[in-house]
Amino acid sequence: MMITFRSVLLFSTVLRVLLILYGDWQDSHMEVRYTDVDYLVFSDAATLMSSWESPFKRTTYRYSPLLAFILIPNAVLHRSWGKFLFSASDLLVGYLIRTILKLRGVPDNVCTYSVIAWLLNPFTFTIGTRGNCEPIVCAAILWIITCIMRGKVYQAAIWYGFTVHFRIYPIIYALPLVLVLDPRCLQSGQKPVLTKWRSRKVELPQSSDATERGTFWAVLVRMLSGSRILFGLISGGIFLGCTGLFYYLYGMEFL
Repeated sequence: MMITFRSVLLFSTVLRVLLILYGDWQDSHMEVRYTDVDYLVFSDAATLMSSWESPFKRTTYRYSPLLAFILIPNAVLHRSWGKFLFSASDLLVGYLIRTILKLRGVPDNVCTYSVIAWLLNPFTFTIGTRGNCEPIVCAAILWIITCIMRGKVYQAAIWYGFTVHFRIYPIIYALPLVLVLDPRCLQSGQKPVLTKWRSRKVELPQSSDATERGTFWAVLVRMLSGSRILFGLISGGIFLGCTGLFYYLYGMEFL
């Protein structure tokens, strides 16, 4: 029987729902909780924000207020809202993996196996169901890559600015994202080529200092393309704008 993406996605969804329900049962009946301790911190901060109070009144809350904001339904709807949100983001990662591979011209069966490697990985499906927010970041990064591959640089820059504000560590992807803003870099079906090499000794051509300087400036000018500059300005502006807004609202406790 052929495994389809739809069947994998359906099974993965049911699995995550069952794990969330089981986690609620374990939290109520066992000493060792299934839920991540940070999820309790998120939920308390969301409760404070729903009452128009600072989420930073919750001890050990050291995250963006955006996280507490999107988890307000934890306080007004159900305490497992965040787990369903994080698990849905995890499923979105699987969908985006398939989308990116399809844009690269990868065969359907390879796309499906790649999605299986993510969605049915015990490490990944327990993260979201326990209440860890990392699947949101993973989905955001893959969505940014998808936007770049489809030529939506402005949209990618906006999302990247929000993502870096949401969790600061995605700043490490800035250089790869900027480098990939080359129209020849993500052509469909084309394998990325880093360099050509052979096992035997290769004689490199001799170059003068003037040639090297000319090559350096040519590479520098090529790097400073309009799309790269705009990506940096937009994403940086979004990041600084969010930071300034929440500093205005919450002061030094935010920083």
